[in-house]
Parts: sequence; C-alpha cells; structure tokens
Amino acid sequence: MHYLTSGGDEKYMNEYLDDEERVKKLQKMVDEVCKKIKSGKLTLGEARKESTLVRLKAEKLIPFEMDKFDLIYMARFKRLIEQFLLPKLKDDLPK
Repeated sequence: MHYLTSGGDEKYMNEYLDDEERVKKLQKMVDEVCKKIKSGKLTLGEARKESTLVRLKAEKLIPFEMDKFDLIYMARFKRLIEQFLLPKLKDDLPK
C-alpha cells in the first residue's frame, strides 16, 4: 500500500529519523562506556569522567530529554561503577 504524504508529513518523518539516529548514536556511546566499566580496566575517576563526557554529548543530542537520560543512563553508570569498580577498590586496600 502506498501513502501520499504532504510536505509537512515528510518534514516530520525526517525529524523523526534524525531523532532516531541521535538516540542510536547516544545508545552506542552509552554501551561503550558500560562495556569499559564492566571490564574493570577503568579507574573510578576514569569511569566518572567517561560517564560525564557522555552526558555532555547527550545534552547536545537530546537537550530536552536530559531528565530521562539522568534517570536511565546516569543511574546505570552509577550502578555499574558500584558493582564492578568499588569492590575492586575495596580489595586493593591494605588489610
């Protein structure tokens, strides 16, 4: 089935696709940082820096959705840091 669209509909679809592309790009960045944190190869400071840099990029990609970003992704970064990096720090302390 073929639908005819007006110019306004086409513009809306292009904006929607642009939004979808931005979200995919952001998701890829988030996944990369999560993978680095899980690997345990980052220091606590590096993990915090990486997550902060992704947040700054998110502000440019999805400026009106930062409340959702913080709720979902910053909480995920925090949980992964607590799960994979903080125990490592405790193990490295002298006993």
